[in-house]
Amino acid sequence: MSAPVNELTFSRLLVLSFAATILTGAVLLMLPISRVGGADPVSWIDALFTATSAVCVTGLTVRDTGTVFSLFGQGVILVLIQVGGLGFLTLSTFFITRFQGRRKGMSLQHRHLLEISHGSVNAVAPSRLLVTILWFTFLVELAGAGLLFIHYARTHAGAEAVWLAVFHAISAFCNAGFALHADSLMGVRNDLLVNGVIMVLIVGGGLGFLVVADMGLWLKERLARRRSQLSLHSRVVLRTSAWLILVGAVLIALVEGGGAAMGRDPGSVTLASLFLSVTSRTAGFNTADTAQLTGTTLFLVILLMAIGGSPGSTAGGMKTTTFTVCIALLTSRARNRPRVEWLERSIPDETVTKSLFVVTGYVLAILCGLLLLQLTETGQQPFNQAEDNRFLAYLFETVSALGTVGLSTGLTPTLSTAGKLVISVLMFVGRVGPLLIALAVVGNAPQIRYAFAEENVNIG
Repeated sequence: MSAPVNELTFSRLLVLSFAATILTGAVLLMLPISRVGGADPVSWIDALFTATSAVCVTGLTVRDTGTVFSLFGQGVILVLIQVGGLGFLTLSTFFITRFQGRRKGMSLQHRHLLEISHGSVNAVAPSRLLVTILWFTFLVELAGAGLLFIHYARTHAGAEAVWLAVFHAISAFCNAGFALHADSLMGVRNDLLVNGVIMVLIVGGGLGFLVVADMGLWLKERLARRRSQLSLHSRVVLRTSAWLILVGAVLIALVEGGGAAMGRDPGSVTLASLFLSVTSRTAGFNTADTAQLTGTTLFLVILLMAIGGSPGSTAGGMKTTTFTVCIALLTSRARNRPRVEWLERSIPDETVTKSLFVVTGYVLAILCGLLLLQLTETGQQPFNQAEDNRFLAYLFETVSALGTVGLSTGLTPTLSTAGKLVISVLMFVGRVGPLLIALAVVGNAPQIRYAFAEENVNIG
């Protein structure tokens, strides 16, 4: 039996809505009003690429946002970022629950699609979760804009300072990585206020809304002097995120200290390394020149980009929980435990299988994207080790697009039209998610109630 028609239609509608928004944004960005006077017209591929990058909150750009696009064009990009950051699933489900009324509740298919985007919602009522998402998003962005305004008010006029603060606050919280400065944030590399605010916004947007709701309930119980504990999901997200940021920053500082990208000043190296570790998990801002990083650091950043943020957040990647479940699988099997265990809890087999599915799909997508990018950019040119050794740059670009990160070694503007289309598809797949795309295409396959005869195969 196939999936219900209404569920299948709704999931396909979500995917098509993302695509329609991208196309609408591309058309708007091609209008003369969207670019500054004297700037070259924005081609259809550059407009499509920019709109895709904005809706998929990636941050890869082929035209400089601050100098090519007018205030109207920048506004279009910001709206696309905000819509992509919140997600059509969040917005559509919010309005569905509001118009249906509290008594009718939420249909099973809508609840299932909500869980695809945000994880299990058993601990929090869907309507409360969605209200929390909207309030948390706008309040944090407002607070971030207020703090960034303190910096921009020193060097820019009132209205311009407000716009710069609002744009970068929303871009940071949505993990988009779009900046109105040609050098991203390299000009404020040693500014503690800007670096601190941007990093907090990135982490806040990348934790996931369920974790925020869970932390709020935990704090409320603690203030009432009642015993309470965060869910396993929240503890995994918080611990894994903290470890990835700290370990990444230490390794980057050890490798890049004294190098061309970060210099020799200990304070500057420490701040730049911490920022790079945070932004690699999928924001896309940079305070150090990515093209000047060593190959070791680029590969480390690739690993951080692949892991990404957490479920139900504005970040992309395989997700911190997927990474932790795979680590738990390895450690549990090494200890000969009958179940996969982590933090004194057993993880369901279904969750372990889903994690392996995500990792496998992600690796296959990287391989396919890398193969296509090599084909579009090098064609049938013979490989020359001395001149054409750009494999790491292509891999970096592929993972950055699929993880909706937005960091680049400078390869993006040089891509061919076919290469830009490959990157655009990778950004779209990375944002919408393989699971939702699979549901939109084939629906939920019914569970088969029989099994074939078992036979072993040799491994290793």
